[in-house]
Amino acid sequence: MTFDFLNPMMLLGLLGLSLPILVHLLSRKKYDVVQWGAMQFLELGRRTRRRIRMEGWLLLAIRMLLIALITFALARPWISGGFLSQFISTQSRDVVFVIDGSYSMGWEGDTTTPHADAIQWVHRFLEELNPGDTISIIDARHQPRVVTDNPTSNFSLVREKLNQLPPPAGESNLANAVSKAVQILGKTSNLEREIIVLTDDQAFGWTPQDTLLWDQVNDLMQQSAVPIDLWATNVAGEKNEGLQSNLRVDQLTLSREVCVKNLPVKISTTIRYDGPEPNLICPVYFEIDGQRIKEKTQSVKIENHGEAAVEFQHRFDQEGTHVISVVLDPDDLPGDDRSDAALQVTSALPVLLVDGTPSFDPTRSEVFFANLALTAPTNRTPWIQTTVIEKDQLTADLLKNQAVVILANVDSLTEVQAGALIDFVNLQGGGVMIALGDQVNPQEYQKVLFQPQGLIPVELKAQEASQGLEFGNVTQIDSDSLQSPWLNRFRGEYANGLTAARFNRWWDIMLLETEAPPADEKDGAAESDVPAPIAPQEIAKLTNQKPLLVMMNHQRGRVLLMTSSLDADWNNLPSKPDYVPFLHEAVFELSSGRVFRNLQLDEPIVVPVPAGTTIEQFTFLDPNEKPAVGTIDPAVNGATFQCTNTSLPGIYQLNPKSDKNPELRPDRFVVNFDRSESNLTPLSEAEQKSLTETYHFTFFKTLDELKQGMFSDVSETEFWRFLLLIFLLLMVGELFLTRRLVQGGHVSLPEENK
Repeated sequence: MTFDFLNPMMLLGLLGLSLPILVHLLSRKKYDVVQWGAMQFLELGRRTRRRIRMEGWLLLAIRMLLIALITFALARPWISGGFLSQFISTQSRDVVFVIDGSYSMGWEGDTTTPHADAIQWVHRFLEELNPGDTISIIDARHQPRVVTDNPTSNFSLVREKLNQLPPPAGESNLANAVSKAVQILGKTSNLEREIIVLTDDQAFGWTPQDTLLWDQVNDLMQQSAVPIDLWATNVAGEKNEGLQSNLRVDQLTLSREVCVKNLPVKISTTIRYDGPEPNLICPVYFEIDGQRIKEKTQSVKIENHGEAAVEFQHRFDQEGTHVISVVLDPDDLPGDDRSDAALQVTSALPVLLVDGTPSFDPTRSEVFFANLALTAPTNRTPWIQTTVIEKDQLTADLLKNQAVVILANVDSLTEVQAGALIDFVNLQGGGVMIALGDQVNPQEYQKVLFQPQGLIPVELKAQEASQGLEFGNVTQIDSDSLQSPWLNRFRGEYANGLTAARFNRWWDIMLLETEAPPADEKDGAAESDVPAPIAPQEIAKLTNQKPLLVMMNHQRGRVLLMTSSLDADWNNLPSKPDYVPFLHEAVFELSSGRVFRNLQLDEPIVVPVPAGTTIEQFTFLDPNEKPAVGTIDPAVNGATFQCTNTSLPGIYQLNPKSDKNPELRPDRFVVNFDRSESNLTPLSEAEQKSLTETYHFTFFKTLDELKQGMFSDVSETEFWRFLLLIFLLLMVGELFLTRRLVQGGHVSLPEENK
């Protein structure tokens, strides 16, 4: 038997028990006695005095008991078990329904999907509840989404919210959803509290192997003042796992997320098959902005429980944001039959080259080879538009219209220039490439650019040189270190390739520990509205294992550090045919950090818009083409559109309401999700037993089974109503006793007469 209180803080009211005692003591205060007349004939007898004294003590006890009763009633005591439970047939209850919203709940092998069955199941259960019961709905996805703002007794509102639930998509985390449900019930007032999980019994959503998450659920349950019952059922019914057939397409990988017109883009992914057939031949379709390109359709043969890689290549001839899709024929699990990615196409990328060693002879300039490689003089429609300046010309205004800035052997920058460059990366989402050389002043770089909250946290240690061919030691690029997607094409030992270039000198560096920078007041965005800084990564090494290329995602932009030079002073890289594609790939990789259009679930959408833009000028739609919430955040050099609610995977659309303003252009964003949800393996008996024994879940099959378990045993009983009844009866007794004492003419008796 358990005894506890729902509002234990109200027990502080027991301090009021001292009030009747104080009143009693004050009423016994001594006064001077004046003898007059024949008062001795009015003295009370000994028996009368004893009776009056007993009635006074009884009145004091009743008043103290009244305060104790009202205090205990307000604290709402309850007891589990015991004889009191037989006097109450029903208790009001608080119920939280956790509905699995993952895309496996969209299985179409039966007449209705499990998600539709779960919604209808809740509709039927609402008919079994009493008017005093409260309901909450949680849509269990990557992060749990509370559908009803607060627990409500308005069942009509609950039914309306149920019918408005978005279709199943993405993955779910049932442990997080149950934790959220426990937190909701911790604020409710009814004694009976239930959590009902409606899912398809898929093991992946339960994450039974993640005991840490479920231990957190247990901790929350133990902190609850009232026991919470956990129930779960499989709304999908029993399925023969061996007969389930499913094809899925994994997340797309783009060779670049920002490109220019007529520049080829490679799109690759993997097709996987699980089913009863030993192998399967399936068509794979390629779509651009929802339009299928028939000539690019591929036929792929896949073995059971196997996979096949597919790759497409396409050139875009129109500017703007395009959505690329790889699509399969529909099957019983449509949630993984397509995969999308967003690509930004522009006319030409503006790149600013800052020359560290300007010269009247252009061939002796530090950026001569880089400028020639990025913008060939004979190309009338270049993919990259370069501007060459000296370091003194570098200003914040010049950076506004640039996508990438390349510092080529620049000796140092002023603090103002460094601040403008950091804002260019953090706020504008620009890319910066820093190529070192013999002119670099390490102390100045360390002071303004390479500190932990600068462009990239590294320490320049010393210049190093190769021993040369005469010692049989040639320093080149280690092919195995080129693991980044944009560098994969340069792997391999080719006579004229990138890895064949010889390096004579370089700077030895050491990566420093990083800290998340504070939110900038000029940015106006919350710290959570931008991607967290990622520590710098060595993406290319020399054969002596010294770093050559270090990349860092720095808030909205990217920074690439090259420890050698861009010209031919410290290496023969410009003489290699791979020099041109290497610089192009580096520029496009840096520019893709300006706007992150391919996101994961719950990552914010942040995109620059022209200054003065208001949210009323746009329509913003979620993947179900329903209006979504977005805001416009004004900034110093423009504004940004932001959306922090990306709990639904798919394509988000930002469209101007009018085409009168050419600066406002439509934009697309793709939110991806974990495709592991395609594993339809159900909970094993051992896993279900663990959830039952360790975390106190009760699994049931039918609504009648749940009703029998939930309604037949109501052992928790609140008895504050009994306390209030006793309080009212004692109030009557207190009034009667007080009136009796007053009408009896009772006065304090002299001490000597007692």
